[in-house]
Amino acid sequence: MNETCASCKYFRRHYVKFGRGYVPLDQGHCVHPRLKDRTADTPACTRYRCGEKSRQES
Repeated sequence: MNETCASCKYFRRHYVKFGRGYVPLDQGHCVHPRLKDRTADTPACTRYRCGEKSRQES
């Protein structure tokens, strides 16, 4: 299984306002143990923890 930041519980995806809603970006940041810029397709690091699927992926 290819684990990436996008599926990690510590990854916070960034969004932009588009019209009346928000659109997810490929960029975001990791919040463990401190803030670090990441992209959704960055390979998972040693602190990776499986998170829940986002509402966009369901």
